Amino acid sequence: MKLTTRAWDPLYGRTDFSKYEYKLISLPEVQRLRGIRMCNINSLLVTGASEISRFEHTLGVLRLTQEWIKYHIVSVEEANDLTAAALLHDMQTGPFGHSLQYVLEENEVEGDFVHEDIAHGKINHYHQDLIANASFAGRPFGADALLGSRWKNVGELIKGKGRLGPLISGTMDLDNIDNVVRLAYHVGVACQEDSKVAITLARDMDVINGELNFSEATIPSIMRWIKIRRDLYNLLLLDWAEFSAKAMFTRAMEIALSKNILGSNSWVHTDAELLTVLEKNGIGENQAVGDLVKRLRVGELYRPIAMLQCAHINYYNDLNSPERKAEFESKITEYTKKTYNTKIKIIMHLILDNGKTQRAVSLRLKESGEYQTLGQNSKKLLIGFFVSRNSLSDSNQRLLGIQINTMLNEYGITDLSDIDDPMAEKQIDQAPAHDLQMNLI
Repeated sequence: MKLTTRAWDPLYGRTDFSKYEYKLISLPEVQRLRGIRMCNINSLLVTGASEISRFEHTLGVLRLTQEWIKYHIVSVEEANDLTAAALLHDMQTGPFGHSLQYVLEENEVEGDFVHEDIAHGKINHYHQDLIANASFAGRPFGADALLGSRWKNVGELIKGKGRLGPLISGTMDLDNIDNVVRLAYHVGVACQEDSKVAITLARDMDVINGELNFSEATIPSIMRWIKIRRDLYNLLLLDWAEFSAKAMFTRAMEIALSKNILGSNSWVHTDAELLTVLEKNGIGENQAVGDLVKRLRVGELYRPIAMLQCAHINYYNDLNSPERKAEFESKITEYTKKTYNTKIKIIMHLILDNGKTQRAVSLRLKESGEYQTLGQNSKKLLIGFFVSRNSLSDSNQRLLGIQINTMLNEYGITDLSDIDDPMAEKQIDQAPAHDLQMNLI
């Protein structure tokens, strides 16, 4: 039997690989992605998001890259570099997607973690140059050796630099086109027909002088992608269980980082390995880490007391420090003890929604040269307060929510409103892609 290297993708069907592509796919740094979720948490209530891997997504980005190369004139060298960038763009993605990345970037660690910059990673010992991190499952990382002199150029593409860089890292690139459609399909807010959206966009998009160019006929596909993205990120950011799990996991990692359980080189773990490290070391004086991780494993989530949103995104950096969050948590704990004679354990968590739940796409039309911006960028600060065990009555819980609003107002954060339930039936609109006029070129 003739051995062929191919994969079956839930969105795109069969994808065939060249020898060069399969060598890249077989690299340990790519195979490691089979143990990394696309989501930032192991979702409890958005169940379709819980197990899909970065590896599946990586093969999807490769397929879209193949489609782009077929419809554009590029040299063999450029095509190979773009292919390598597509397959290696997530090689520095840490456990649970961006969860660890955010903690490393926003807290004091030796060096600075930059997920998309593999050259920076080499300088700061985030991948194969560091002996301790030079392998996965006993196999040495090999992209550097395989790519040789092309390694630097591939790294630039991953950062969005060079003539074709925006195809890999931009406002709307091959990476996030697949990311959105794939995750939305598994979650259930997109359908299999939406694979045509991804293929259409990949085939038609072009980069001229660093600007995205699309045909007018592709605009319905772009609008569909924007809508899919909005529905997806509303669930992933605004669902109370997603919010709570991120709050708990972030707190566990912040404590672990302060106790030197985690560090700058922890990005190399798979999801399972990171949980093992946190549980194994979460004993004694670090018991809070172990307790949080165990509760996440069995679905014992902290319950929401208040989930708020406002336009004051400039407060994010100050409020998101462990010290400032601890200050608010202490005030709330003291208030409930004094007012309701009840001691609670509370976690405050912030999410900067700057172009996350909604993202604008700026482009230039190929036919007319006209510039257009489709959609708009969200700019919100999301603030959640979650309690370990809620012993408060419903009425006292509502009063505590009002008090939390007052505390935030005193800090200067006004115009607060409650976050609506993203699973409310009226907000989930799954219009099938075939109802749109999409041209599959």
